[in-house]
Amino acid sequence: MTSAPARAARRPSAAGPAAARPDGVPMSTVFDTTDPERAMALLAAAYGAPVRFSGGGEGYRFRHTRLAQGPLSFDTIDHTATTEYRAEPFPALIVVRVHRGVRTDLDRDEHLGPGGLAVHAQPGRPFHARLASIRHTAVLMPPEAVAEAARNRPDDPLPPLRFTSLRPIGPAAARAWLLAADYVAAGLRLNPEAMAQPLLAGAATRLLAAHLLATFPTTWHSEPHHLDRTDATPTTLARATAFIDASADLDITALDIARAAHVTVRAVQLAFRRHARTTPMAYLRRVRLERAHEQLRAAAPGDGTTVTAVAARWGFFHPGRFAALYQQTYGQPPSRTLRA
Repeated sequence: MTSAPARAARRPSAAGPAAARPDGVPMSTVFDTTDPERAMALLAAAYGAPVRFSGGGEGYRFRHTRLAQGPLSFDTIDHTATTEYRAEPFPALIVVRVHRGVRTDLDRDEHLGPGGLAVHAQPGRPFHARLASIRHTAVLMPPEAVAEAARNRPDDPLPPLRFTSLRPIGPAAARAWLLAADYVAAGLRLNPEAMAQPLLAGAATRLLAAHLLATFPTTWHSEPHHLDRTDATPTTLARATAFIDASADLDITALDIARAAHVTVRAVQLAFRRHARTTPMAYLRRVRLERAHEQLRAAAPGDGTTVTAVAARWGFFHPGRFAALYQQTYGQPPSRTLRA
């Protein structure tokens, strides 16, 4: 068979998802070929697995796209051939959705057809699969982010992660996952410079980590602790707010706040509800809004400051929602503050 040249933007590395451009902006790559050997090489490099094809004759086509920010990646594979591969345990957690064709887990004899959603494989275990004329999307995320979302006590070890089922717990959970994944992917695609901001990049990964735990049944449960209620004191609130005030410019998490307050995540949440009638994340958002207000007021005419950039810097992805919250809080749109 005569091979046509492949067209590739930047080829993903063998280590897994492409991190980002040197300036931190999310990276988009495309690999499009009619040459089965080049397709096999790309898959082996991108996922670290040997691949064997069949059906690579007339009309053969392979296309791989990747949109990645740090350890978070959205991949699409569109392949006319039947592909069989054995993969060693992959370091990322992967959720796949089939759009065309059939994906078969050959170890479990389970089939995933169009519309099907599943976790790629059990963590730490090899995988043997066949993909027949497949078009599927995959979300790759770091296990560390999922572990953070599962913890209540900041420094307690978790047992090994296992999924009691690789399928969603129900249709509503599956829809919620798809909405969250589409939301994050759209942000990376449509506003990559904003998503390069650390506060937004970290929040996007944590959003998907929380949705993964809510969508697929696992052995990681955020168990309550007897100190959750007794530690929900004004002292805990004071420690937590002091930490947030000092660290609002950093990509801090609920676990970071709990660790700084020397209590569990639930104790911090309960302390805010009891003594401040709010939540830790709502308080953090309020502090960041104040910092955005200060930055807009301090901007000099012609220095290049924009409302969109300031909003992204302080963790607000949607400029419209930021403007509405700003108007509600300060009685005028952020653009007026910037022009004053």
